[in-house]
Amino acid sequence: MLAAVLWRFPLVRLKRLDTTAAVASGFDPRAEAARFWSADLEPAFTGAADVRETLARISRDPSEACRAVGRSVGLSRSCLYLVRGRGTIVEVGPAECRVTLDGDPGEAVVLATGLVFGSAVRDITGTIDPASRTDSRDLAELSNEINHLVHRKVIVPLTAAATVGGTIEFVACGQVQGKLPAGRPWKLLPLRALVTSAAPASDATPPVVAPDRAGSDRAAPVSPAAVEGDGA
Repeated sequence: MLAAVLWRFPLVRLKRLDTTAAVASGFDPRAEAARFWSADLEPAFTGAADVRETLARISRDPSEACRAVGRSVGLSRSCLYLVRGRGTIVEVGPAECRVTLDGDPGEAVVLATGLVFGSAVRDITGTIDPASRTDSRDLAELSNEINHLVHRKVIVPLTAAATVGGTIEFVACGQVQGKLPAGRPWKLLPLRALVTSAAPASDATPPVVAPDRAGSDRAAPVSPAAVEGDGA
């Protein structure tokens, strides 16, 4: 008898989450992620702090650095930073590349090129207030869609272009809880990346034929070693 009752009225019911439910409720995470990218995130790149100066600030006083050029979210003890820098790629791995920074070859950062998780990108600009959403699933879906954009727009082209010896200019976000780990470079998530690799002087690289906007083919001096990772 008890087994029959529990079968008919189980104590726990599992319900599959579906992103279409968010859309049906009036919130479209994919559309909101695209709006956030173009209207909030990309404009914030111009105000990104210099990565070397930020590292120096964090080393001196993490709390002051967070107040000056970082952002804390809610009650989190972590601080988010939006930084920009330029350097040379010295190591390329399956999920990251190591970059020595211009002006100080002894200073390096690591750019992550693996799968993207978490809410750091969603929260980096401060334009999305987590408290404004009563349904936490909306925020989770929005983070997922933003992270998909990072992977498609930045990670995939960066992975294809990154070569040892190449020069890279980047905008990235980083997260620090307390002090940076001693002896390990700061790991950053790239949000924009431009990789250029100078060919040897004796290597005459022919121009690449690139289609113009009308679709016709014509010779254009496009370097195959220059890839910008923030296109559509």
